[in-house]
Amino acid sequence: MTVLRRGLSYREFPDGSHLDGSGYTIHPGDGIPFTFELLMRPYASLRVGDEVADIAGRAWRFDGPWDWTAFDEEPSGEGPAWPLVLLARAGTPCSVEDAEAVAASTASGSHQETVRDWMALTEASPTP
Repeated sequence: MTVLRRGLSYREFPDGSHLDGSGYTIHPGDGIPFTFELLMRPYASLRVGDEVADIAGRAWRFDGPWDWTAFDEEPSGEGPAWPLVLLARAGTPCSVEDAEAVAASTASGSHQETVRDWMALTEASPTP
């Protein structure tokens, strides 16, 4: 597992340190204790590869919190407009429960608000 210090979205290489450009490495099986605290999980109800429709009628593929691709091939702009409707999961129609979870989790707020919340916690910005 690789981690970066607060305030960094990536490390440029070379940077004059012993790091390889990706950050600090943690080896969970090496016996050194560590603790994780979940501060935020953007889009917890979505999975990589999910296909959604936004309130503006655009269809999107979710490839991670900061990686959205619009099917209409127009520029992504500020990302999908909430609320979202889950159309497909892993290329197949989604379950009612999954669709309800996505709708509920995006009923208020916005993609840009999610980005701002993450930036406030990390003091970093999503990489392009």
